[in-house]
Amino acid sequence: MRRSIFVFLLSALAVVAGAADGLREGKEISYATVGEKELLLDWFRPDDDKTYPGIILIHGGGWTGGSRKAFEPMAKELATAGYVVANVDYRLATEAKFPGAVVDCKAAVRWMRGNAENLGLDLSFIAAIGGSAGGHLAGMIANTGETQLFDAPGDYPENSDSVQAIIMMGAGVDQVARVKESKSGSIKNCVIFFGGEYDEVPELYAQGSPITHISESTPPTLMIDGEKDRPGERYVDYRKKLDEFGVRNEFVMVPGAKHGAWGKEPYRSQFRKAMLDFLSSVRQ
Repeated sequence: MRRSIFVFLLSALAVVAGAADGLREGKEISYATVGEKELLLDWFRPDDDKTYPGIILIHGGGWTGGSRKAFEPMAKELATAGYVVANVDYRLATEAKFPGAVVDCKAAVRWMRGNAENLGLDLSFIAAIGGSAGGHLAGMIANTGETQLFDAPGDYPENSDSVQAIIMMGAGVDQVARVKESKSGSIKNCVIFFGGEYDEVPELYAQGSPITHISESTPPTLMIDGEKDRPGERYVDYRKKLDEFGVRNEFVMVPGAKHGAWGKEPYRSQFRKAMLDFLSSVRQ
């Protein structure tokens, strides 16, 4: 209850603070506590009293670095387009091994639903969007939302952590194939994230791959790569499996963009347009 009141007060203050750019915002909001660590998010929405669909935005950084701050410009732009956006941090792999980050992101979805009235959130639609490692996490939470896998901590265990759309940018969707295709047979960030080499914990690499969890419940999926980021290569088998289950899926390539270019212009606006076009079509 204290947390909900806190969110309400922040939102009231932000009506004034965000009026210049037409947005309300809440900064440094605690969405869950794990041990002594507070998990934080920032939220943004149009500065009016309407109800809007939601987006959980998940930063990249190879699971070992990065911050939600890198996605703040994108978060504000998506909010301006008519969404309630939760831009989240999560425990990095240096703090918590798999499935820690997955669990955290699921908790953020439940937090959004638990605070829907204060946020002005349409409970029927939340999309998960992420870049690189964040795209992997978006794929993990979206593909396991109708299961009991990776149950999330937090104040809203009764709320669903399912999402209604996934958008992944430059994301690794099959960690088993990824490490097997690497020249050395080992990827440093995977070793940190999963707590061991593939030969030591193969079951975790499989369990931590979105492709493993695709089902008829997987929501509509958009994959976006830059032209200079091996466009589409990551998703060949992933898309085949989506097709097998009858899941709507689309791929977009952004001309000239490298990995991570979704965070800066002139590419950010192109990634954003692809996102908004897809979300609009899914919601129709």
